[in-house]
Amino acid sequence: MQQNSNSNGVHLGEDMILQMQRLATGRTDEALNARFGISYNTWRKLLAGQPIRPSLADRLKGRIAALQATDPQ
Repeated sequence: MQQNSNSNGVHLGEDMILQMQRLATGRTDEALNARFGISYNTWRKLLAGQPIRPSLADRLKGRIAALQATDPQ
């Protein structure tokens, strides 16, 4: 995961965003929360290339790794 830091947070790398798009089962608050533990607003931030909290970036990295382990493609 690429993390470019600034005072407001970190940016996820494009490869991480593409993986999340592939692994997403829906784009509603409920589906995104169940799959990644994020809201639709956070999803939109990620797609727009906006920074997120470092703790959220770390949590997403773990979730994506776990999902890839159970859903290799």
